[in-house]
Amino acid sequence: MHNKGVSYFEECLTSGGLLFQEERRALYKYLLEINKDFYVNQANMLLEKGITSRSIANGEATYFLKGRKVNYSARELNSDEIQSEVREIKLTRIRKYNIRKLEKFFAQCDVDVISNFPIPGQIPKAESGYGFNTYPFYTLAYYADGRNYIKGIVKKLRTNDNEILTKLRTVI
Repeated sequence: MHNKGVSYFEECLTSGGLLFQEERRALYKYLLEINKDFYVNQANMLLEKGITSRSIANGEATYFLKGRKVNYSARELNSDEIQSEVREIKLTRIRKYNIRKLEKFFAQCDVDVISNFPIPGQIPKAESGYGFNTYPFYTLAYYADGRNYIKGIVKKLRTNDNEILTKLRTVI
């Protein structure tokens, strides 16, 4: 599936919803790694102003802070159709902890947006609703499929995304 002359990351941006679960999980980890400073700045802006937005691939996410809850809405660029309050997290009173929590939230939301609004390319986009993982990658519930968290811990420890992460880190 890899195109010559195109990085694997660029390929992910055009593949969107066709990415396998393992690829989306590795993409989440990669985005968390390469966008750390950006996510910290975005978290600070959200905590100060109560709203921030970000464009990635062919979509845009807008984040809203209401009390101690953060949610986001998403839309395709140049579209008026908005997917409201797609995902939500609750913050604490500890700012440093909240910033780290928001970094993970932003990376997950970026994967959601990329999956639903890929950059137009050779692969035609399927017309459907807004899809996302029920359990975000940053929770044990993802690894436990919402069930036994002990098994989730074991599964998380056994998960190895190194091969895909290496492909993502490779610049052509």
